[in-house]
Amino acid sequence: MIRLSKAQVIMIHEQLIKETGRASGLRDEGMLESVLNTSFQTFGGEDVYPSLQQKAARPYTSFRIMIV
Repeated sequence: MIRLSKAQVIMIHEQLIKETGRASGLRDEGMLESVLNTSFQTFGGEDVYPSLQQKAARPYTSFRIMIV
């Protein structure tokens, strides 16, 4: 499974800003790290989000409240 790094996500965000003219910035760097890791949580040795689709969808709601 490919995992995007914090630097990659920030770079993608900056590219989207250039294309769309939206506001630049990051509210909380620690929160970004948390969001990037949330899809890979385990409980009792089992993935909380086992499918690729679940892993991909999980961070969405957190991203939209975190990035300006």
